[in-house]
Amino acid sequence: MKYNELELKAVTIEDFDCMNQSNWLMPDEYKNLDIAEYVLNLCESEAALQRVGQELLLYQARNLFDLLRYLKFLIDVMQKNNLIWGVGRGSSVASYVLYLLKVHRIDSLHYNLDIEEFLR
Repeated sequence: MKYNELELKAVTIEDFDCMNQSNWLMPDEYKNLDIAEYVLNLCESEAALQRVGQELLLYQARNLFDLLRYLKFLIDVMQKNNLIWGVGRGSSVASYVLYLLKVHRIDSLHYNLDIEEFLR
């Protein structure tokens, strides 16, 4: 169902959320990207592999791989267009996966940030 098909009928927040999450506007190369493999290949140490593996299981359990793919696309677009974004804010900096995707610049492994901080 698309927005123009909704007309003026009531939609639950859950239905609206589901509609939007199933319609990511990004090129097919990103939609088809094996995001787990991509992020795992960015790891440079055993500790990084362990942390990324743990986080990817949590992202997968929450059905957030499409979000990670979209973030990869968004960061690529911003880099290509020389756009600047923030260093990082709030609990997102506890995610090492987001650090590897360059969403933020805080190395959660270096600072020993617990992934549970991100998930709260």
